[in-house]
Amino acid sequence: MRLLLLAFFIFSSAKALAVTPEEVLNWSGSDFKLSEIFKSLNLNFDTRYQIGDEWGKKPVTDQDMRSDVHFARMATATARVRGGGTGFYLGEFNGRFVVATNHHVCPSAMQCSGQDAIDFPILGFKSKIIEFYGSWPEIDLSLFAIEVNDANMVNELNSISSPFAFHNDLQHAAPLVTIGFGIANNYARQLVANRDSDCVVFSADAEYRLMADPDDLNPGEYKAWSFANGCDVSHGDSGSAMMDRASGSVVGIIWTGRIPKSRKVQSSAYLAELLKTPNEDIWKELSYGVPAVHMFQYLNAQVANGGIEKAHMPTIQALLSQ
Repeated sequence: MRLLLLAFFIFSSAKALAVTPEEVLNWSGSDFKLSEIFKSLNLNFDTRYQIGDEWGKKPVTDQDMRSDVHFARMATATARVRGGGTGFYLGEFNGRFVVATNHHVCPSAMQCSGQDAIDFPILGFKSKIIEFYGSWPEIDLSLFAIEVNDANMVNELNSISSPFAFHNDLQHAAPLVTIGFGIANNYARQLVANRDSDCVVFSADAEYRLMADPDDLNPGEYKAWSFANGCDVSHGDSGSAMMDRASGSVVGIIWTGRIPKSRKVQSSAYLAELLKTPNEDIWKELSYGVPAVHMFQYLNAQVANGGIEKAHMPTIQALLSQ
């Protein structure tokens, strides 16, 4: 109990001292290190978000970055967003440096404001929103531009551009990758990734549904276009890119999942059977992302019906035409 109180006090103080959780965990005394204290507390056993036999969301390592060029690009393009979630760099469009996250992470520019609101930890780069293009519940998407003044950082960012693959329909059983800052089993809020055997598309080829949020802990009040997948995600992962593991294409964005998960989908044997013989558990018990193909349709409709501000039209049109 004393260790728990110590941990709570230190993390509460960290905010006032303007340091990160990672920095807190590296604090040490003559005979202790905080990261070792947290390990001894067994705080990383939250199974509410788990799909399959084991929790697949692991901290991103140097070895991970060397092992796969697509993975390394996506991890580098992934940012913490002040609204409490994850975002990622899409690319430069119309001279603007565009980032995507979920509507429920950044429903407005004000809710993600601040000088260092967008933080790319691998790049060691923080920025602020300078243009906000919109936030749309039906595709749970928010788009905005960040400030980039350094020429070297412009080159760095454009070397890791990760635009949506707007014309790639999801394929059943396609392997995926998600990278974000989810809270489950991640007390330091490190960058974590999931690419285990369960992290695949469970819905049928090009099967999408407009569905309500199945999250029992913190549900959204709207429906969003969705595809089903078996990736381990938790609160804080919202806004993470969903990348096709084989091609490196960004095929969607995570938005929600059934939380807490039922025991049956925490069995990889059951998931293997579900993949071969689908039933409605696919649309009730798993994780859900918004497909890029539906974003394309929705945003084009917004362009056509005047739903995009005139000043922002060139940027959105450039994004949609890539």
